[in-house]
Amino acid sequence: MGNKKRIALITTWFPPQQSVATNRMLAFVEYLSTDFELEVFCLDTKNHQVNWSENVTVHYSTSSTLFEKLKDLQSDGPLLHKIKVGTRILLSKVIKNPLIKWQKASVDKLIKRHKDANFDLIISSFSPQEAHLVALEFCKQFSTIPWIADMRDEMSANPYIDQTTKDNLKQIELEVNKFASAILSVSKPIVDDFKVLCPNVQHFEEIRNGFNHEFRRDVSQLAQNKVFTLGYFGTFYGTRKPTILFEALKELKLENVDFDFKVEIIGAHQNYTVPSEIAEKVQLYPALSYVEAIKKMAEMDLNVQLHPRSKQKGIFTGKLFDYISVQKPVLALVDSEDVAAQLIQEFSCGYVAEFSELEENKTMLKRAFDDWKSGIIPHASDEQVESLHRKKQVEKLKSLIDSILVSNL
Repeated sequence: MGNKKRIALITTWFPPQQSVATNRMLAFVEYLSTDFELEVFCLDTKNHQVNWSENVTVHYSTSSTLFEKLKDLQSDGPLLHKIKVGTRILLSKVIKNPLIKWQKASVDKLIKRHKDANFDLIISSFSPQEAHLVALEFCKQFSTIPWIADMRDEMSANPYIDQTTKDNLKQIELEVNKFASAILSVSKPIVDDFKVLCPNVQHFEEIRNGFNHEFRRDVSQLAQNKVFTLGYFGTFYGTRKPTILFEALKELKLENVDFDFKVEIIGAHQNYTVPSEIAEKVQLYPALSYVEAIKKMAEMDLNVQLHPRSKQKGIFTGKLFDYISVQKPVLALVDSEDVAAQLIQEFSCGYVAEFSELEENKTMLKRAFDDWKSGIIPHASDEQVESLHRKKQVEKLKSLIDSILVSNL
């Protein structure tokens, strides 16, 4: 342990927080800690320190608990869900920096730990911006320590933020451009945007979110349900709702006597409407643990990915890698020109239709149903699946860190 290079990871997303971002950070910690000694500086409702594993120490600092109380829960009804969302939006306009307390505490702890035992490299993960602000304060005092800025998603290029927020993030990007050694993001289009925004940064890397389990379906077995079963895992929000999907299913049901199906929705809020003609075909189930959800995906005949076309590019969305990993067909109702559609087409593992196009939805649903009746199960190869494992993605990060540390000698 004493001979390992030391890395500080700065993020608000770490257990007990739960999100796709948390899973990304856990993968960084799990697979980097085999080669490095890590200290994580993150958020909780109390200040404490945890020896996470032999090579990982976690430093928790607190911030305002108000936003924590307003987190969405699956048990929230539609009205409570809307109230929470509205309240969070209003509070964000009044409380401009809800994590300032956490930011200051994390800077203090990070500097103290560096003075106790030098870090060889730091990583911070946006969003929120405070994680990068902690890293910036550190780099301004210890400019020889390399910094990797994990962006995950866009900063100032996010088309859905107001001008004030955009201007603020542009200023942070200018600082990143001055101090960061490398920038990471989840997809090539976003990485390419940062190459333009931060031209002085030396290294850029696409580190996809991927999947992180060891479950494998026996693809030699023809595993089908008696009734054509569609699975949807995750949440609905904004315009990402199953309205057009349900309309397509309704029309196919009315047009085709033999078109029978059921839809299982796992872990969503009940903030959607089902046409009465197919209401008995759609069932909502509670959220499952990650491992149980993976097993459930493997039992579906078709796993559904929903994401409407937007100004943003480079969106794989949450469950796509998990869907591909269980080697069952994926129905991607997405931006047909973006990376999710491209990946499914590259791997020949499903069906793609433009999210908003009813006839395309119907065509691909009918094709998937016909394939199911014929015993055809489009799926990614073992090698393709393995390439999407988070371990493989973090191996790219390991190589980047090694090259940065060598050049910093």
